[in-house]
Amino acid sequence: MSPDYHKSSIESGIANVQNVSAAYAMWAVSAPRHFGSEATHRAKRAFMDVIACMVPGALDEAALTLRAVSSQWGEGPSTVVGQQRGQSAPLAALANGTAAHALDFDDNFDPAKAHITAVMAPALLSLGEARVKSGADILEAYIVGLQIATRVGQGLNPFHRNRGWHATSTVGAIGAAVACGRLVGLNHIKMSHCLNMSTSYAGGFMSQFGSMTKPLHAGKAAEAGVVCALLAEAGMTAGHETLDGPTGMAQLMVGPDLEELRTKAEFKREHGQTMRFETDSIGEPLAILAHGLKVKRYPTCASTHRALDGVLQLIAAHGIKANDVTHVDVYAPVSHFNNLMYRDPKDGLQAKFSMEFCVAVALQNNSVGLNDFTPDAVASSSYRSLMPHVHRHPVAKSESEFATRVEITLKSGAQHSVSVDAPKGRADNPLSDMELWDKLRQCCRGILDSTATERLAEALGQIDGPQPIATLMALLR
Repeated sequence: MSPDYHKSSIESGIANVQNVSAAYAMWAVSAPRHFGSEATHRAKRAFMDVIACMVPGALDEAALTLRAVSSQWGEGPSTVVGQQRGQSAPLAALANGTAAHALDFDDNFDPAKAHITAVMAPALLSLGEARVKSGADILEAYIVGLQIATRVGQGLNPFHRNRGWHATSTVGAIGAAVACGRLVGLNHIKMSHCLNMSTSYAGGFMSQFGSMTKPLHAGKAAEAGVVCALLAEAGMTAGHETLDGPTGMAQLMVGPDLEELRTKAEFKREHGQTMRFETDSIGEPLAILAHGLKVKRYPTCASTHRALDGVLQLIAAHGIKANDVTHVDVYAPVSHFNNLMYRDPKDGLQAKFSMEFCVAVALQNNSVGLNDFTPDAVASSSYRSLMPHVHRHPVAKSESEFATRVEITLKSGAQHSVSVDAPKGRADNPLSDMELWDKLRQCCRGILDSTATERLAEALGQIDGPQPIATLMALLR
């Protein structure tokens, strides 16, 4: 963190603020402009990754369906990825957020239990382009919004998410609103209204997983972030107990047993989740450094990733061939299997949430990529024939308490097993910068030619500079 960040100078003024949302708003407008080179680099990587995801995501059926309708709603200054005509900042955020999450290739953020960058980046890029902001301005606002999303997520999770709320569209909307409020320079009173207003946009259920509405959740949350910042800037007000009040988010979106759950969470504190809204030290540790983001290696639900890493490790170590396998036993936290509700997926959207299908792909191809979720691929007998060999074993422990274990049994009777705690892409096992560039090129292949891809890569490499973000966004039209 930058040496000019001093807890005493920023948070001493917050210490006497009793209201949670007011305290968060105060921190969001008082935090420094510079968080240090490592925090900026991590934010830069997050934008590189999510923009890579937007390129093929813009051609997904969900994104195309949305644009077919929203393109009729008028023009504006902000880029919609894959569309020549710009639109208003809220509509561009809606379209680009949907595209960012459409392929489930975008990052995860554990404290919030959300695909946070797929919400916050589209909101900031769309608003930043409309307001002629630089990439450096946008990255700084992202770090601020991420910090508040962390504190809200830690105050609601894990039970908010475990009870079926899609935190990408609940916590994500709040993080995006604060980030956008920071970008346009709201004062602490208007920032408080912005944050509180965004809770009225927070919604979305895990029952939408495996449908086009799941990525729409990210788009709607991104749109909400822009709208709340602009309305608060114009003078719109909101209630002030929307997080922790008697009819606030914690009571209504966790449950009436909130206090009992807080006692349970206190003993685990997974990803800093205590079910309490931290106000004593809002900005420390800085979340982007302390927790980091999980950049995806595979375009599937993150709950498959530890198992997929395990399968590929065993293939590499023992030369396993798909037709030699009789059983693949996957032992994983029950929360992972709760996310993977499709044992017999009918389309590519469902297949991304199927442990059976994803493991079959890994066995057959020794890889899992974007082309494995087309209609033809999902119907392929080469995958379908392997799926019955994959067996689920839910374990009643949290992710931090139990490493996913994969056991492969061969026709010869040989058995091989491996446990995976940190999937490739997690902050403590990150993709290298080169691997991230390779992901960008993979996402652009067949959509942008090599010259256009390299221009985009060059612009992304300079996103932390002073040039207007419109320079980069023009390459995505």
